[in-house]
Amino acid sequence: MNDQRFDRTLQLVGQVYVMPDYYEVGREKIRELSRALQNDHPAHHREDAAAELGYRGLVAPATFVSVVGSVALDYLFSYILVEYEITAVLQTEQKFVIHRPPVPGDQLVSSLTLQSIRQAAGADIMVVENHVTADGEDVVTSTTTFITKTDAEVDPAAVALVDAVLPAGVPRVGPTARPVPSRT
Repeated sequence: MNDQRFDRTLQLVGQVYVMPDYYEVGREKIRELSRALQNDHPAHHREDAAAELGYRGLVAPATFVSVVGSVALDYLFSYILVEYEITAVLQTEQKFVIHRPPVPGDQLVSSLTLQSIRQAAGADIMVVENHVTADGEDVVTSTTTFITKTDAEVDPAAVALVDAVLPAGVPRVGPTARPVPSRT
């Protein structure tokens, strides 16, 4: 079963899956997150301060992309990498390239690509890219490495726990991801 799962997942390498919906950035959500992070940079709270830096609205802090990332992660393991249970997956590395900060009104679209998968020491190691755009303009690109034991047993109580701690209000998406031609 594990070799079959690996082989099926290997066939997904290079496919690009565009999320079926966008995440719209809100002005108050930027302020909320900035307060929660105790980030008092004026560009996160005052439009005039953001305008002085050349932005059309408040500037989201760098960690704002984690909101979009959590939606993409749920989608990835619910509709693309369906043979892997998220409770048995460990994120081991993540890199971000922030092309520009999100601003209010941006409709952020995620495109997910399984960059690679390999096996080592009884585990599947996957590298996934999440390319986020707004109106076709690059906003952020993250590359994340996940590892999962190939013989991992899933504990239903652990699944319930993960579901219980996921952020409230994180939108869940339907199984309508579609492969599109890869970017070059």
